[in-house]
Amino acid sequence: MPAPRDAVRDGLRVALNRPRLFGLAGGALLCEVILRLALGTVHPLLTVVCPPVAAIPLLGAAAPSVSDAVADADATPDGGLRATLRERGPSLLAVAVGGHLVALACGAAAFLVLDTAIRWVLYATGGIVSTVVVHVAPLLGVAGGAFVAWAFLAPAVEHAISGSDVRTVALAPLRGLRDRRRTAAAVGVQVACALVTIGVFFGCAALANNRYATQTAALLAFAVALVSTVGTLALLGTLAYPTHVALARRVPHPLRPTRAAPVKRAVLAVLLVTGLVVGASAIRVTETRPTPDVPDTSLPADAIDAYAAALDRTAARDHRVVVRDVHSEGRVVSTTTVERSDRRIRTVLDTGDGRPVLGYADSGVAYGFSAFSPGLFALGERDVRNWQSARALPGYWYLRDEYTITDGLPYGLPAARTGSWTTVSETDGVRTLALTDGPAVFDALQNADAADATVRTARVRMQLDTERGVVLGGSARLNATISGSTLVRNHTYDVASGPDVDARRPDALGARSLGEWAWDLFAY
Repeated sequence: MPAPRDAVRDGLRVALNRPRLFGLAGGALLCEVILRLALGTVHPLLTVVCPPVAAIPLLGAAAPSVSDAVADADATPDGGLRATLRERGPSLLAVAVGGHLVALACGAAAFLVLDTAIRWVLYATGGIVSTVVVHVAPLLGVAGGAFVAWAFLAPAVEHAISGSDVRTVALAPLRGLRDRRRTAAAVGVQVACALVTIGVFFGCAALANNRYATQTAALLAFAVALVSTVGTLALLGTLAYPTHVALARRVPHPLRPTRAAPVKRAVLAVLLVTGLVVGASAIRVTETRPTPDVPDTSLPADAIDAYAAALDRTAARDHRVVVRDVHSEGRVVSTTTVERSDRRIRTVLDTGDGRPVLGYADSGVAYGFSAFSPGLFALGERDVRNWQSARALPGYWYLRDEYTITDGLPYGLPAARTGSWTTVSETDGVRTLALTDGPAVFDALQNADAADATVRTARVRMQLDTERGVVLGGSARLNATISGSTLVRNHTYDVASGPDVDARRPDALGARSLGEWAWDLFAY
């Protein structure tokens, strides 16, 4: 029975010095890669949940030849791959499917526990997570965990090849755990491969844009990263495969007497892990996390700095912005509510026709925001009302990146630092600021170049709470011409911020779908 260090050395020797076996392992893994790439064009989730139905039967059938090469450097492979596949193929396929279910469960459990701890520390220090990480981290995390879990499940493949009964195959991983040195070596090989592969993925993702203009662009960026990742994994797996075969030689053969599998210890370990997973899941679905307080502080004396600081402080809190736009054809009322504590965004645009346009996003759904949310990662889509659809994906993060308090959906507060603000009055804890320069007002209200506009009337007045340092409301007037068109803005603003702000889920959405619950759990 070789030592783990010798098994690793012998495995690498076979991988590097036996071109035929290297090509066989590489071909099997290439088949697996092609299968997953094809499934990835349908949905990225399929690349993770699909069992290794190509790799396990092919690599398992070749294992006896690899084992002979490990035992004897001069041994000639017997070439019985086809015969082994005919005889043991169904058993190996069953191990691939059953083992992958166990591996996925282990991968999901590891991701939920570790990711929750990492995010907790990140949020406690005031950090944020990008949209790409929110979308991709669960896939990579579960896939990486499942990949590592196969280090524990490999003995089941060895026993399936030997023709053991179902019970012996199922208990083989538990018996293999008795050899801690073998288990540590196998896990170490898998972890090294997983870390390098994930590093390659994030290296590729870092070169891509953080925002997806279209679903096609998102699919292309993800495909490039995916091809690079699975290519790296295939190469590393080809090198690691003979090592696992060599380590499997340390697992007791089913025909040799062995001690009973450590079932009691396994049950205790499962109960412990289950408790951790349940606790982590409860933290995630209830949006429980450390949130740095936004203290009430006085505003700077300078009016320009005061308005900019008030905008930032309001945006950092739970807040609601109501904008009333009065024009010649009637009135439009836009209400945008951002509840950062529960990661919810709700917008209502009422044009007075009795059919207000509603949008909503949280950690599991994006409703009415199809133009702003890439459907690539959606776990389902349904029509709710008229043309509006609800996608099961973490829409809050994407809208958090797109939405600012000065560029609402579709209305927001006047932007800061476009010109010279002045203090008009300050009484009873309310400070009134004004902006009157025409081009500066145009820049504050419009996403266009003021140099191309002729401004006739322009004025903005905003009220700030001097004690809390937030925006209370105000008004804006603009009459201008740009590109031959007349532009009129008559806005009034009402702003509320603090714990009383609630961006409730629309009744039209009904109960959460299974896909929404899944994203609510894995997006944190």
